[in-house]
Amino acid sequence: MSIIGTNIKKIRIKQNLSAKQLAKKCGISEAALLDIEDGKKVPTTQLTNLITKGLGVNIDAIEPSYFSDYFDEDSEPKVVTPVNSARVINAKQADTKQSNNNTISDALSKAVRKIPVVSKITSGKSVPFEGDIIDHKFEPVFQGKSNNVAGEEFVYYMVSDNSMQGARIMKGDLALVFLTDSIRDKDIVLFNYKNNTYIRRYKSISDAFVALIAENPDFETFAADKKDIRIVGKVLRVEFKI
Repeated sequence: MSIIGTNIKKIRIKQNLSAKQLAKKCGISEAALLDIEDGKKVPTTQLTNLITKGLGVNIDAIEPSYFSDYFDEDSEPKVVTPVNSARVINAKQADTKQSNNNTISDALSKAVRKIPVVSKITSGKSVPFEGDIIDHKFEPVFQGKSNNVAGEEFVYYMVSDNSMQGARIMKGDLALVFLTDSIRDKDIVLFNYKNNTYIRRYKSISDAFVALIAENPDFETFAADKKDIRIVGKVLRVEFKI
């Protein structure tokens, strides 16, 4: 399932709507709606808007679009083992010191997430693949969110060229990529094509074909069959060195 499909189904069920009822409200077929919910089809922007209108929700309810939405503190409290009163004084002091160290470590682990930095995407390997990782970057955890998406669902990509110069993405920048297959037109995406890694702007041409557009005339724009392109995720933000 894609994130969009999963969220649509959750909201539909919560509203006690059948797939047929929601499809009718949206003006689409029940089969098309079920394909979206099952992740077999990624909806266009127009179709997404129809579904959100049919559900009576904001677009962010089915497709979170902000980086801070994906980070959250761990909700489950840490279990602290009580000190055995029969231990000698020195043992108690050692345990107290260790407990304090653990508390500091727990606090730090809640405050930041460790995100891998990759230089490429290897075909046929999971993301992030250990052989692609060149570094790690620590990100602060934003409070007040509840999506509980693990840090492993993000990677930083070290941009390899100036193909997206028009979008102010330059060689050497770090692009924060959310790993997802729920892509909409105009998203900037990280993808693998013919064993090479690229960043381009996504544009669906038809059900079968997609254009991946460079924003620098010196670089290639791809028009290809969707099944030949592995979309890794969408770029949420870019960091550059001063």
